[in-house]
Amino acid sequence: MTSLMHCGITKDIIEMFGLMVDEGTGIDEVTLSTVLKALSLSLPESLHSCTLVHCCAIKSGYAADVAVSCSLIDTYSKSGQNEVSRKVFDELDSPNIFCLTSIINGYARNGMGRDCVEMLREMDQKNLIPDEVTILSVLSGCSHSGLVEEGELIFDSLELKYGISPGRKLYACLVDLLGRAGLVEKAERLLLQAHGDADCIAWSSLLQSCRIHRNERIGRRAAEVLMDLEPENFAVYIQVSKFYFEIGDFEISRQIREIAASRELMREIGYSSVVVKN
Repeated sequence: MTSLMHCGITKDIIEMFGLMVDEGTGIDEVTLSTVLKALSLSLPESLHSCTLVHCCAIKSGYAADVAVSCSLIDTYSKSGQNEVSRKVFDELDSPNIFCLTSIINGYARNGMGRDCVEMLREMDQKNLIPDEVTILSVLSGCSHSGLVEEGELIFDSLELKYGISPGRKLYACLVDLLGRAGLVEKAERLLLQAHGDADCIAWSSLLQSCRIHRNERIGRRAAEVLMDLEPENFAVYIQVSKFYFEIGDFEISRQIREIAASRELMREIGYSSVVVKN
């Protein structure tokens, strides 16, 4: 089942689990976590199956296992079943950082930013120190809910409060938060201060925000930085070309496409493997 998961063959994992249950084969926390992961990738069609696996976890005594609980929280939240996801969390005797991150990530996924912030406050009260993944989930929730002030306060307190030095992912997440709110000038200043921690993803996010909010001046600067950072990235040239096309600078848009073509910047070609039986 684990090997099938690595190959992305989720349907066979679900069928194999059903076979194991029918034949009375013993299941453990790894089995349950694996099938729940497979179900989370095939939702919403498999929501009913998730409930059945949850019942199996309860009957087999693994419902309180951290890995199984996190998988249940993740699977239910991906299907929008936030109340059920929270119920699984509340039934845990002493949820650890992984369980808390799972529920926060579920809230963020469903645009429940205030719940993400509230869960972080609960962690502070319990003296549980979040890691970078937890903070990324909280900031993502703030971004999708427009909670700019809350997100900035969390970001600014990372080093002093949690001992987390913001890296590229956290900078990119805050840039996305500011950009969605139309604060592209502030987002650019943040990236300029970040220096080596500002990567292509963050600048690409800024350029996208400039396109949405029609900020040509900053967008031009972001486009230049992007092409300097990723001179061999075909996707970057396409994004920059589209930006110039949308602001009406058709000549530069054409030139950038020509540069990409002259450098033979092409998307990775896919190959098919065919086995011929004699």
